[in-house]
Amino acid sequence: MGSTMERHPSGFDPSQPGVRQLQHWIRQGTSLGIELIGGTSITGLPRWVDADFLALQTESSGEPVLLNRRAIAVIRALI
Repeated sequence: MGSTMERHPSGFDPSQPGVRQLQHWIRQGTSLGIELIGGTSITGLPRWVDADFLALQTESSGEPVLLNRRAIAVIRALI
């Protein structure tokens, strides 16, 4: 059996609390409010997360919007 880094892409560790929280919100269908580093805000339902991107389904788009995880400043659950 290999190490964690061998089983998961570089930079993606599903044992990290932030990744686990995102996965929980995806499973629960929790609407999120996301603020990007430049100050732009976007809301929607998270669809999937990987080492580089978070896919967010917005009300106005047919396809998910891909947000680079390095560009995200704040993620809030809109409960």
